[in-house]
Amino acid sequence: MPFTTEAVAADQYILVRHEGVLTRRELLEGRTNVKKLLDTYRLKRLLVDLRGVMNCVPIADAYHIIAFDKVVFPLIKIAVIFPPEREENGRFADNVAANRGVKRKSFVDHEQAVAWLTGREG
Repeated sequence: MPFTTEAVAADQYILVRHEGVLTRRELLEGRTNVKKLLDTYRLKRLLVDLRGVMNCVPIADAYHIIAFDKVVFPLIKIAVIFPPEREENGRFADNVAANRGVKRKSFVDHEQAVAWLTGREG
C-alpha cells in the first residue's frame, strides 16, 4: 500500500500524516512539498505523524533524512509522533538530530508532541 501525506495548516503548525509503506525517497519528496506549505503559511513548526506507517525506516536512512531536514528546515521546530512499539527509533533519531543541530523531538503521544511544539508544556 503506498503512503499518503496529509498536510494541514493549523493555527501554529503544519501537520503531516504518513500512512502505509514509507520509503526514504517518498519521504524526502514529501518534505520538499511541506517546505512550500511552511513558506506559504509562514510557519516555523512541523508535526509529523508516523503512527500509520507500516514499515520501519532503516537506520542508514534516518541519518540521510535528518541531514536533509537540516538543509530544508534549518529554522523549523519538528515534532515526530512514533507508534509506541517504535519509541526507541524516535530516541535514536533524536540523538542524530541533536548531533546535527536540528530542532527535533520524538513522541508517542499526540498531545505531548503538540504541547512541546507550541511551547505549551506544563
